[in-house]
Amino acid sequence: RKTIVSMLTEIDGVLCPMPGGAFYAYPSVKGLLGKEHDGRLIESSADLADYILDKVEVAVVPGEAFGSPGYLRLSYALGDDDIVEGITRLQKLFS
Repeated sequence: RKTIVSMLTEIDGVLCPMPGGAFYAYPSVKGLLGKEHDGRLIESSADLADYILDKVEVAVVPGEAFGSPGYLRLSYALGDDDIVEGITRLQKLFS
């Protein structure tokens, strides 16, 4: 939990509170929306989730699925190595 939150908050435009329970981080990605990334306009967290999967093969769930546009849900029910690999891909994508 600490690893994923720490790494997500290093990405400009992402704010991630420490989860109180469950196995999910739920960061705000509003700072990444309304911008072009690799020539592709990202207007929603659903667009962002598709972009992330296409570009770096990391699966995230858009907040729209839970009534919270502008957020993503990421599971951290993985080993630390997998978490670090996935979030490192996101960091490189948005650096």
